[in-house]
Amino acid sequence: MKKILTTFILGVCVFVLAGLPVYADEIADLKAQIKTLQETISALSDKVSSLEQKQNAQEEKVESVPEIQRDVDELKTKPSGGPSGLLDNTHVGGHLKLYMFDRSSGKRNGEEQHNNISGGINHLYLYFTKEISEWLGINVQTDTQVTASATPRLGSNISRATAASTSTIIHQAFMTARLPKEYELKVGIFNPLFSEDYAKETWWDQLYHQNYGLNQLQSYHDSGIELYKSFDFDAWSLPTYFYYLNGNTTSRYVDNNEGKAFLIHIAPEFFNTSLRLLGSFGYGNWDDGNDHGLYRYAGGVDWKHKKLNILAEYLYTRRNDLLLTGGTREDGTRDGYRFKAIYRFTPKWQGLVDYSHANLYNIDSTFMRNDTYDEVTFGVDYFLMPSSTIIGQFSLGDASRSDDSEKLQYRRFTIGWRTTF
Repeated sequence: MKKILTTFILGVCVFVLAGLPVYADEIADLKAQIKTLQETISALSDKVSSLEQKQNAQEEKVESVPEIQRDVDELKTKPSGGPSGLLDNTHVGGHLKLYMFDRSSGKRNGEEQHNNISGGINHLYLYFTKEISEWLGINVQTDTQVTASATPRLGSNISRATAASTSTIIHQAFMTARLPKEYELKVGIFNPLFSEDYAKETWWDQLYHQNYGLNQLQSYHDSGIELYKSFDFDAWSLPTYFYYLNGNTTSRYVDNNEGKAFLIHIAPEFFNTSLRLLGSFGYGNWDDGNDHGLYRYAGGVDWKHKKLNILAEYLYTRRNDLLLTGGTREDGTRDGYRFKAIYRFTPKWQGLVDYSHANLYNIDSTFMRNDTYDEVTFGVDYFLMPSSTIIGQFSLGDASRSDDSEKLQYRRFTIGWRTTF
């Protein structure tokens, strides 16, 4: 037993002693590798130290120039997600109205007339909007108009100018402010809500041309203040717009008297029926001397049911004591109505029928005449996309002057294209 134990111990000793040279060689190699790493780390440390010295020198140069330091500070504090500055939260867009085919024909005072087939551009609107803060914004819209006198109207032949005239105006320009208790304030030049169909420009995707007489009733441009608030109830709401306006009658830029005009527009909406009632009333003075009153009111119904939308509207305006060319004065009135039915056949196609009547005062030397316009329009709209519409429109019109000095019957066919971008 002792012999076996002695032999085992001697064997273990021989194995250990035989392995010692091998471990010694490996330790020597490890020491050499560690020495190489230490040299590499030392070299890298020298490079890092050199770079830190250069960076400190550059920062000293930046601090010596205030403009550079300010830019660096702005970059350090700038939030991620895009550049900051003047164009932040600024949106540029527009609206292009062009026609590919347009032709009118008919009779003026019994004489057959027509204009040439033509295509061209009517309007190019450019929109600039910016959110200055979470409660304040600005909106500027310019309108470059191209006019060729092709719209049939009393007192003119059915024709088209051989050279178009072009002009650029400020269509709208206003500041908007969101106030406490969900009030909204608008200040500047805009379209007051006398007729929503015109002021909100909802008809743009439905018709290319409006009845000339109706357009004289609906159009309203002015400068001043709009205060908006919607009063909500369980089954209905009451959007209310109150206006304090300059009362311009010939220009949207310059006031014509010391008196101001007032306008209120309400549009109660009933939730369960998709029914909206429209009402407006305004008062002011139209003359430079601030002596002669101007009244206007409008009422209407806007009803939607599934694919059908019906709009009916009546409008009235009266100017007191208009000066006739003979020197006497007489009140002048403009009134009219329209009925429009739209049916959306598919998401891409809709059809419409529009009938409108307008009666406009026309100043003569000794008495007040009236121009009457009646027009029925059939339209088909194809939506290339929600913001781009091809409009096909055919209109039949009949107009006359109360003293029988002018009569006009016309037909107008247009294929147009409206795109908002």
